[in-house]
Amino acid sequence: MGEKEETQVKELTPEELKSKKRKKIIIATGIVLIIVAAIAVYMLTRKPDGVITEENYKQITEEMSKEVQEGYFETYMNTDWTFPDGTSETTDAILGNSPNNKKPIRCEILLSDTSEVIFSTGVLPVGAELPPFKLDVDLDAGTYEAVCMIYLLDEEEDGTYTDYSNAGFNVTITIEN
Repeated sequence: MGEKEETQVKELTPEELKSKKRKKIIIATGIVLIIVAAIAVYMLTRKPDGVITEENYKQITEEMSKEVQEGYFETYMNTDWTFPDGTSETTDAILGNSPNNKKPIRCEILLSDTSEVIFSTGVLPVGAELPPFKLDVDLDAGTYEAVCMIYLLDEEEDGTYTDYSNAGFNVTITIEN
């Protein structure tokens, strides 16, 4: 019927096997290093998106031209607040109601560990920024983790306000003396 074909298989010596295995390891390691280098270059050269600093927050809010949807709101703030002592005004806290909002806001600052309210604002109109403020509680020197609760307000027919929606942001408060 048919002829059988014979193929010869050359057996490799132990040294040749080690050499082939070594080449495969070197190639695999090279590929991994190239991938790691590419990722490192990407991470080092990209600019972080959405980082708000004291220097750029007003520019960012001006560039936001989209209208805020009902029930949502924008705010601008920093998250590290410094006070010379427990009874003095902040030297660097920024908190504002975006001009893109349709409704006023109010804010409360609560200590993270006890939920004690240490500061609260009145109504902050659309586009307004909170001036330098003092805490409502005299805190000792130290660093405190807190939550800044921001409440979007609905104005009632009688001129009072009710909370419409809210969001909380972590802040660090430093009392220097």
